[in-house]
Amino acid sequence: MPSTVDVAALPNGSSPTLQLVQANYDEMIESSRMNAVSWRGPLDVEAYLEREACLRGTDLGRNGGITYWILVDRAASSSEKGVRTILASCETIKKRALVARPDRGVKEVVSHGIGSVFCPVAHRGKGYAQRMLAELGTILDTWQQKEGEKGEFTALWSDIGKKFYARLGWTVYASSHITLPAKSASDHSHPLLSVTKLASEDLEELCKVDEASLRSTMARSTWSDVEVRVSLIPDAATMQWHHAREDFLSLRLCSRLPSARGALATTRNGRRAWCVWTRTFGPTRQESVLNILRLVVEAREEETPMDNAVSEQSVATSDDENRDDENRDAMKHAISAVLEQAQLEASDWGMASVVFWNPSPLTISAAKELDPSVVLTDRDDESITSLRWHGQPLPASAKIDWIANEKYGWC
Repeated sequence: MPSTVDVAALPNGSSPTLQLVQANYDEMIESSRMNAVSWRGPLDVEAYLEREACLRGTDLGRNGGITYWILVDRAASSSEKGVRTILASCETIKKRALVARPDRGVKEVVSHGIGSVFCPVAHRGKGYAQRMLAELGTILDTWQQKEGEKGEFTALWSDIGKKFYARLGWTVYASSHITLPAKSASDHSHPLLSVTKLASEDLEELCKVDEASLRSTMARSTWSDVEVRVSLIPDAATMQWHHAREDFLSLRLCSRLPSARGALATTRNGRRAWCVWTRTFGPTRQESVLNILRLVVEAREEETPMDNAVSEQSVATSDDENRDDENRDAMKHAISAVLEQAQLEASDWGMASVVFWNPSPLTISAAKELDPSVVLTDRDDESITSLRWHGQPLPASAKIDWIANEKYGWC
C-alpha cells in the first residue's frame, strides 16, 4: 500500500470514486499480506504467501480460476510499483455447478465461491466491505459466463454471523454439523465392515460416479413447492484444491504428507459408501480437525429421487434413508465404518475430532453407533453457508434447494 496514505482522508463507502477492480500481481501479494492476520492460521506470513501461490497452481486455481478483487479509490494515486490503496479485498473461485428446474431439466453452469473477504482494521467503519460486496454481486451476474448469458448463483461461507451477507443478497442455508472424537487404534473395537483407504489416484473415478448420480438425482426429483435446485459439483479438481492446502500445511507442520484421502466400505450386496476428507490444522490439537469434505452412498438405478442427495428442506445428504429397512441398516453400518476410519486417521495425525457438515438423519444414526453422545450443532457465527441467486427473477415465495451442501464446496 502506498506509504503516504492519510487514513483519515479516505472517502466513505458511498463515494462515487470507489470501484471494485481486479488486482494486479503486486496488489494481489499486498492484499494477501494484509489479510494474513485473519487467514494464515498456524503459518507465518511468508509461508502463507507460498500456500496461496500453491493454490493458484491447482486445476481449480490456474487459468483464471481464482480472481483477486480489490476496492480502490479511482481519485487516489498509486505507489511507484503501481499498487493502489487497497480499501478492502476478496477473491472468487470459478466452480462447476448444476441447476435444475422442473421444466428445463439439469444444466451445468459456471458458479463462483467467494472467499477471503477482508477489510484492514484501519479502514473499518467506513462501509468498504459492504460497498465491495454490493459491486461484486453485480459483477458476478455475468463474470466468466458465455457472452450474453447470466450466471445462476454464487456461494460464500460467512465467519461473521448470519446478518451481514444476508443483507447484501446471500441467503443463509443449513449450517449444522456433527463432531466425532478422534479414536486411537487401540480403541478400534467396533465390529464393522472392512474399509479401504482412498488414495489421491482413486478420487477421479469416484468423483465421476458421484457427479453422475447427482445429475441423475436432480433430474428425477419431485418438485412440490421447490422452484430451483442447485449444487456445486464435487469433482476431482475441487478435492485437489482442498488437498493442496492440506499437503502444504502437513509438510510444513508435520514434516510428512498424507496418503489417505478418504475411506470406502462395501456392503454384502455390493453397494458402496465412501467419504473424502481433509486435515485442517489449528494452533492447538483441540482446534485441529479432520473435515469430511463429501460423504456418498452409491445409488441404484431403481431408487426413488432424492434418496442420495442433500436437500435443504429435509437437511439430508447424499446418504438419505432407504425405504427398505434391511438395506438402510446395511448402509448405516457402511457409513459408520468410513466415519470410524476418519476417527482413526484424525488420531494418527494428532487431531481432536472429525467434523461433518449438514448430516442426514441416517448419518447421525450411523455416527451414534460410534459415539452415542453425538448431537447436531447449528453454527451461528462461523462457516455460515450462504447462497445468492443471480438467474432470472423468481417469485417471492419460490424456494431454492441447495443439494449436497457439504464442506467440499467451501473456499
